[in-house]
Amino acid sequence: MTWPVLVVGASVAFGLQVLEIVSSAGVMVAVALAVLLWGAFRGTPHGRTVFGIQAAGAVVFGALAVTGLVLDPDLGRYLVAAGWFFHGVWDFAHLRIRGLNGIVAPTFAEWCAVVDVMVGVELLFFV
Repeated sequence: MTWPVLVVGASVAFGLQVLEIVSSAGVMVAVALAVLLWGAFRGTPHGRTVFGIQAAGAVVFGALAVTGLVLDPDLGRYLVAAGWFFHGVWDFAHLRIRGLNGIVAPTFAEWCAVVDVMVGVELLFFV
């Protein structure tokens, strides 16, 4: 379901951006919180420990994004770039660490690792 969800999610984010109904960033934060709450209350197939690690990652990356958006644009750019870059490293870890194997579809982790690192580098050096 990873790729269909990505296509639908990207389409919704693009549509929200074009129509200016609500902030697409706000919707992404709301979806991330909903998924975290769902996992906390319904459980996950990989257990509480792995869920805790994933939840901690979501909180850290979300905090970097939100903090980067509310600070001075120059400083905020570095925080957002760090979030993108380290999220790419996080996805690479999903490919290499056996305990995280199967949590993210390998093709999605590969794609996301490359794209996220590239976006982080672009924000640091080309903006």
